[in-house]
Amino acid sequence: MTNSSKRQSSLVGNRTRMSRPSADARPKAWPNEVTYLKRPLYSNALGFEDLATLRPSITLARTCQEEAEAVRPSTLVRIRAIRSSTSHPAVGQYGLFAAQQLPPNSFIIHYLGFVHTPSDSDSESKYDLSLVRELGIGIDATHMGNEARFINDYRGIREEGPNAEFRDTMVGGERRMSVYVLPEGKSGKGRRGIRKGEEICVSYGKGFWKGRLAETEKPENSDV
Repeated sequence: MTNSSKRQSSLVGNRTRMSRPSADARPKAWPNEVTYLKRPLYSNALGFEDLATLRPSITLARTCQEEAEAVRPSTLVRIRAIRSSTSHPAVGQYGLFAAQQLPPNSFIIHYLGFVHTPSDSDSESKYDLSLVRELGIGIDATHMGNEARFINDYRGIREEGPNAEFRDTMVGGERRMSVYVLPEGKSGKGRRGIRKGEEICVSYGKGFWKGRLAETEKPENSDV
């Protein structure tokens, strides 16, 4: 276990009391080693300024909405193993698929995980998403998260590009990163939205792929 993993584990009993959900409260195909979340878990390393930015106005509406969210996993999406296509870049792993027709510009799911500062980030994580870039705050879904952690990049999957995107949102006074179906667009390319059974794909951005390329090109004996 990495130092970041240990820090994340120790935080579970501090800022937010959290028990592992029962199997029937988690989505099908959910990995046992990953804690399923229905709300973000905040690091104890987050300072007053960080929390003021992340949660400027927590309201009763937030409490009520999150209680409703916690009832069951999302009915809009399904986690599914990638087995049928050997050309799929995530073959043998998992992807996130639409469980029903998703209209253009509609909400899909929030990206949940461990909300951290630069001091307790995991440089090896492949599930870390920037939340507040100017403060270096991110959301890491390596060891805890929700269905959104299974969304794949569109490259090698969809020639026409992504069908969903990340958006900054506010939920009951709390800042989050959420996933939405792409809008229809001027060309009308996205007018059908995402069909039931279709894989949901976003763009991880060029920075992510440059980092991955640097990792693969690094010599095995390199300490850099």
